Amino acid sequence: MSAKAPRSAQQIKLRIIVREIEEGIAGALQTKEELSLADLINRYLTHLGFESAFTSSIIVQLLINGKVRVDFSKVAERLELLCADDCMTATQAMTLFEEHVASMRTGNEAADKSRTVRIILQKPRD
Repeated sequence: MSAKAPRSAQQIKLRIIVREIEEGIAGALQTKEELSLADLINRYLTHLGFESAFTSSIIVQLLINGKVRVDFSKVAERLELLCADDCMTATQAMTLFEEHVASMRTGNEAADKSRTVRIILQKPRD
């Protein structure tokens, strides 16, 4: 099987369901939207940081399994591919992610590499 994904990140559509997290359990529905994988990657790279290994892990698992749940401090996002045929191998998923990120890069990469990243760790609630 080819390492190249059959479709581009812009062509792959998904659904995001966002729920509040209440005492560690997904609670009330906040939003439900459909968007392209490219839009999701862009959103996560902006939110989690351009060099985030978390973003690539989330996207690869989504493309392999067809759905994932991502828990943030106050919300849980359920990501699901709209078309099961968009599932692919890990190699194809990583290639698709890397190609999309490479297409986003600007000529100002030196500034991106010198940027300070702030990471906050929180103790889980008992």
